[in-house]
Amino acid sequence: MALTLVTLFSSQAVSFVLVAVMICALSAWLTVRLLYKATCSAAGRRSKWIVGTAVVAGVGVWTTHFMAMLGYRTDIVLGYDLSTTVLSGLIAILAVGTPLGLSALPATRSSRALLGGVAGLGIGAMHIIGMLALDGCTQTQSLVANGLACAIGATLMALARAMPAHTPSYAVACPLFVAAVCGTHFISMAGTVVEGHLASDASSNIQMALSVLTAAGAAVLIIGAFLALAATRRFEAQEATHLTVLATALQNMSNGLLKISSDQVIELYNQRLCEMLRLEPETMSVGVSLERFVAAMGAANGWDAERVARTLDTHRLWLRSDRESRAEHHFDDGRILAISCQPVRDGVILTVDDVTRDRLAEKEISHLAYHDPLTGLANRRALCERMLASHAGAAPFALLLIDLDRFKSVNDTFGHAVGDQLLIAVADRLQHLLDGGFVARHGGDELAVLVAGDVSEAEALADRIVQAVERPYTLESMTVVVGCSIGICSRRDSTGPDDLMQRADIALDEAKRRGRGRAISYQPGMIEAIAERGHLDNALRGALAQGQFHLLYQPILSLADDSIVAFEALIRWTHPTRGLVSPAEFIPLAEENGCIVPIGQWVLDQACREAAGWPANQHVAVNVSAVQLRSPHIMAHVTGALARSGLPPHRLEIELTETALVEDGRQVAHTLAALRALGIRIAMDDFGTGYSSLAHLRDLPLDRIKIDRSFVASALEDKHSLAVIRAVAQMGRDMNVLTLAEGVENSDQLDLLREIGCDAVQGYFIGRPAPPPRGGAEFSWVHAA
Repeated sequence: MALTLVTLFSSQAVSFVLVAVMICALSAWLTVRLLYKATCSAAGRRSKWIVGTAVVAGVGVWTTHFMAMLGYRTDIVLGYDLSTTVLSGLIAILAVGTPLGLSALPATRSSRALLGGVAGLGIGAMHIIGMLALDGCTQTQSLVANGLACAIGATLMALARAMPAHTPSYAVACPLFVAAVCGTHFISMAGTVVEGHLASDASSNIQMALSVLTAAGAAVLIIGAFLALAATRRFEAQEATHLTVLATALQNMSNGLLKISSDQVIELYNQRLCEMLRLEPETMSVGVSLERFVAAMGAANGWDAERVARTLDTHRLWLRSDRESRAEHHFDDGRILAISCQPVRDGVILTVDDVTRDRLAEKEISHLAYHDPLTGLANRRALCERMLASHAGAAPFALLLIDLDRFKSVNDTFGHAVGDQLLIAVADRLQHLLDGGFVARHGGDELAVLVAGDVSEAEALADRIVQAVERPYTLESMTVVVGCSIGICSRRDSTGPDDLMQRADIALDEAKRRGRGRAISYQPGMIEAIAERGHLDNALRGALAQGQFHLLYQPILSLADDSIVAFEALIRWTHPTRGLVSPAEFIPLAEENGCIVPIGQWVLDQACREAAGWPANQHVAVNVSAVQLRSPHIMAHVTGALARSGLPPHRLEIELTETALVEDGRQVAHTLAALRALGIRIAMDDFGTGYSSLAHLRDLPLDRIKIDRSFVASALEDKHSLAVIRAVAQMGRDMNVLTLAEGVENSDQLDLLREIGCDAVQGYFIGRPAPPPRGGAEFSWVHAA
């Protein structure tokens, strides 16, 4: 023991020991550094750091032992068995370095400490095997010393690895590592006795050279590892900078990002993803399994187990797919996330975008594209598509086209705001009546209904709609009443949606012509009648320019002296191919298309010009329609005709029907007053058949009342018609208004009217319509008879 201590503390031995300790310290620092790298690296890159840790730690421990052995007995000749020496080096890497490298994997400190203890025992095993490599000497090892050395090495290494995993505590871990290696070596050597031949100076120099070469080789190896670590650290610093920039971009991007590895582990995600999925930060981390991630997502959003399982299956399907795919997930709170799945080499990348606003905007745009913004009903586009789809099926259905009666007067009287409220109220009433049926606003005050079933069911529904729409509406503290007209066309009467709409519109026009407030179904021949009406309309527009009109005149007999006092101008139309066209056929058409105004002007000009050549005691009566009276040009037409012809105003009598008074009584009364102020006579035609009102007789400036021919025709047999004639004649006398009875066809009727006291008569018995009279003063009653 004394010899051992003397040898141990020789100057040469101290040099070897210092070199060994320095090598041990350097390898300890590198080992701790590599362990920290292995602990903090991603799973895919951790293996290279574990291998580096095993090599550096094993070589460092083995080099420390070898250098210390070379400095142990420099006074004797020692040899080394090559195979045993190599075996000790392998044991250093496998029994010391490998457990240390693997200690970077466990998450718990106790597991790391256990692996550190195993590495400490490996130091003792390496030392004992390394001692057995000595050759040319005898040695005696102490079992107690070896056991104590192994215990100290295991304890110190366990303490070194029990340090926090993510904190490279060099000030504590490196000294513990050095103490474990050196303590194991020197305590074991303290119990070991080595005896052999004394070394000569040459042997000592050779041994010294060997030790220097060994130390140099170990130093080169360790310094190379240090330089590689330094270079790696530099590269990692650059990579860390790039990763910092990338992480900043990931955390601030508007989309959520998720990287799932092929072994179903979360490798990358950003904070935006957690916000979109309502995930708390503590529930997400790199390395979490896909199953735990989906379970956390389900718990955060209140999903049941079945929905969680479906979502997990979807993610696994994405992992198996080799094509890019897209999907949308609708959450219970209304959020909509669009997910784009992009396959990559070792998994998939999911990009998540919140498209809730976009989808809501698209839904609103789609609603506006197919719905009326005022009433909320389907619009014309939706109606057309619905009709097209219904025609594609086999079930019978019908279209009801509804037009509101008197809607314009509501707009004119109460304003468009009230008109809009009325449309909303009508739409609401129709929807309740149909109980979820298809109702559309076709345009303006026109609505449309599609109803399943045959035409009889459609007609029954139409009757109910007419009754429902006619019920009063209370709008802004006022009561409004409108009606509706309905045109009906069933599928069997049409060939397609356009044809269906056209024929329903034709039926609607027919309902309006029959007095409104009713429903009319399309009947065969209606469209042909409309076509014929269109041809007639075109012909009528050119008839005036082509000179196809002419006037006939029917005489008016004064019963006071049986003289002809006037002629009524009657227009006739002779078409080149159609022949004579009845006024009852073309006059209403002319009023609809506006041709009545220029035609009426021509009649006034022609009648006044021809009447100017008659005797001064005869006047001409000209019928004026309601459309003419509403025209702003009526006064100009009348005064112009009088001026051009030279006919005195008192020889012109304007006849109008009561219908004109009802449609716009105030304007018509103003126009009649102006005409009468010029000296023109005013007569009311067909009195008693339209909207007769005694107020008309009281308020309007009338010169003559013409009793309708229907009363004259039945007066001899019908006491009620007779009573009407008597009453009108008496009122005329009392109001100083002349009366004229139309439709006198025989002498009995003439005698009756003479007895009642009518002022004048007109009819075929007096004279038929004829070309302009010449010498009308000579036309006598005897001649008429």
